Amino acid sequence: MELRHLEQILEICRAGGFSGAARKLQISQPTLSKSIARLEAQLSLKLFDRNGGAARPTAYGAFVAQRAETLLQGVAALSRDLEQLARGEEGRVRIAVGPASRLKPLPELLRRIAIRFPKLHVETIQETGPGVMKALHDGRVDMAFGYSEHAARYGELIRKKLFEDAIVLAVRPGHPALALADAGPRELLAYPFALPNVLPGVERWAGDMTREEADNLRAFVSDDYALIIQRAIDTDTIAMGASFLFEPQLRDGHLKIVSSTLDVPYACWMLTTAERWRSPLIKAMAELSKAAVTQNPRMAAA
Repeated sequence: MELRHLEQILEICRAGGFSGAARKLQISQPTLSKSIARLEAQLSLKLFDRNGGAARPTAYGAFVAQRAETLLQGVAALSRDLEQLARGEEGRVRIAVGPASRLKPLPELLRRIAIRFPKLHVETIQETGPGVMKALHDGRVDMAFGYSEHAARYGELIRKKLFEDAIVLAVRPGHPALALADAGPRELLAYPFALPNVLPGVERWAGDMTREEADNLRAFVSDDYALIIQRAIDTDTIAMGASFLFEPQLRDGHLKIVSSTLDVPYACWMLTTAERWRSPLIKAMAELSKAAVTQNPRMAAA
C-alpha cells in the first residue's frame, strides 16, 4: 500500500463515490477505479461496495480511511518541517486562540516571534474555546492556546501550562450585587451574565437552575471580551472571565469584583499534536510562549 492509495481511499469516502474523488484528486475515474481494484486484489480485501455511481466503504475501507487521515496529517507535518528547515525557518506557523488567550499571551508572543524569527510567516485564527481544540485536532493549526478543560476530550495532545488565574465576576460600580458577601448562584443568577462560554466548573457552581436562571447565565454570549466588558459597564450584566481580562477596568474603577462563592480556577495552556511537537520550531514557540507570560512585567502583573 502506498501513500497515494491512502489519499484515494480517503477522498472516495469523503466524496461518496469514485467520480467526485477523481475530480478532487485530478485524475480520471477509470484510473482511480483501476488503482483501487488492484489494491483490493493485492490485499484480498473488498474496500468499497459499489452501487451505481456511489461507493460505500466496507468495514475494511472505513478502517483504512480512519487511519489514513492521521497518517496523511503526519506526512503533511513532516513535509512542512522539512520545508521549514530548508528555508532557514522562513516557513509558517499557524496558531489558534480563544477569546481570553487572544489577549494573553498572544500579543506578547507575536512580539517575541517577530524579534527571534523575523522571516517566519504567522497565521492566527480565533475560535471558541472548544473550537480551538478542534482546529488543532483537525490539523488546521500547528499550535493552540486555551482553557485546559476544553482539551479533555483530546487526550493525545501535548500540553504545556503557561499560567494560572481565577475566574471572577465583574460589575459596574453601584451594581446591587456589590452589597452581597459571598454571594451564591441563586442570588447572582437573578442578573444577566456576559461570558464567552459556560465552563464545566461554572455549571457545577450553578447547580440545578430554573429556566430564568439558565437564560440569565447565557444572556450575553460573545467571543469578544471588549463587548463583554462594555456590556457590564453599561448595564446590570455580570461579566465573567479570568481576572487578568478586567485588570485595566478594575484599575480605573469602571468595574468592581463581586464577592461570591464562585471558585473556578483558570489555566492557560499551549497545546500541540505529538507530530508537531517533534518540530524544533514548535518547541521554540513553547519557550517563547512561556517567556511571554513570565518575563514581561506588564503581562506578569496582569
